[in-house]
Amino acid sequence: MTTDVGARTRDLSKTNQAVAATKVKVAAGSRMFFVDNLRVFLTILVVLHHLSITYGAEGSWFYRERPTTELAGLLLTLFNLLNQFYFMGLFFLISAYFLPGSVDRKGILRFFKDRLVRLGIPLVLYSLLFSPYVEFIKASQLGYFSGSLGQFYLNYWKHLTFAPGPLWFVEILLVFSLVYVLGRAILGWVKRNRPETQVTAVQKPLAHRWIIVFILVLAITTYSVRLLIPTGVEWNHFELAFFPQYIFLFAVGILAFRNGWLPDLPNGVRKIWSVIAILAIIALPTIMVFTGAAEDTTPFSGGLTWQSALLSTWEAVYCVSMSILMLSLFRARLDRQGSLMRFLSRNAYTTYIIHPIVIVPLGILLSGIMLNPLVKFLMAAPLAIALCFSISQYIVRRIPRSDQVL
Repeated sequence: MTTDVGARTRDLSKTNQAVAATKVKVAAGSRMFFVDNLRVFLTILVVLHHLSITYGAEGSWFYRERPTTELAGLLLTLFNLLNQFYFMGLFFLISAYFLPGSVDRKGILRFFKDRLVRLGIPLVLYSLLFSPYVEFIKASQLGYFSGSLGQFYLNYWKHLTFAPGPLWFVEILLVFSLVYVLGRAILGWVKRNRPETQVTAVQKPLAHRWIIVFILVLAITTYSVRLLIPTGVEWNHFELAFFPQYIFLFAVGILAFRNGWLPDLPNGVRKIWSVIAILAIIALPTIMVFTGAAEDTTPFSGGLTWQSALLSTWEAVYCVSMSILMLSLFRARLDRQGSLMRFLSRNAYTTYIIHPIVIVPLGILLSGIMLNPLVKFLMAAPLAIALCFSISQYIVRRIPRSDQVL
């Protein structure tokens, strides 16, 4: 018995040391390779997500090739659903994880100046220069604009159109970062002027009960928002039905840094929630078949329906468990970088920015090839990924001073 207690104490000590060491690395600005590699994976998923809409998945994109087959549509839509319900939330979690350490190092003013450069400049340049091109392709294909590309650009700028496209993520991340630094500034003022309100922060281990409470709150909030704003409805290019997930996981990212959750998740948490993620993946097509979602998704989109409540609950379970699974997998198996992963990691952000103006022309270029849509997607996918990362490295990143932004 004494030996078991001693072993557990040593294991706990090693875990605490690992967490502390990783937090020191983050605070010092060092790389966490498994997080960099996970960012690469998520970026590739974004490219494939949009490419799949080209060949039959449901969703909004600038260029869609029709007709498609029913099987291609179902399989590619299922692929996109399994992405949609977690990957952008995980992006927000990872981005938020590094905010506290960055503000600690730089201070609030320098931090936000850097955010404006790294997020604001790509957002403005994309929206003014690149977005009109892909919007022109979409407008021409749908038949609500018949003029030239030059005329479309002039109309776009004349009406002060601001269409961020996939860079909505960058725009919202900039807003979330502003809210965070404002909150830090207010708390700093309170601590300086009211010392009696100061409390000592205590790290809390990640436990199953907190995860379950989080899932319940997220599910209820998501369902409540979709009573008024169903999925598929956009406001200024934002699909607000998914914003509860984005906001909550952003907050979790900050808490994860302060409590040391990300580097070394407890074994019990990793194992149990990874299994739950796999079961949730299996459950989705089952739900689609036995509830009629494959034929009519309207009741699942929102409103006072049991289908919307079911989907909101499944989504909360899935996005949390899938995030834990991916973080655990990359921490255990992919916490190193060779030359290929360094190349991909260095170009992931630029790839995210430029991928629409790469895969839309690619889709048009391949439109004359008559193949099954699934085969065409599988053929186009590696080509699209290779082009995005290569253009990033050998063209975009060679622009003077681009390293200061990208």
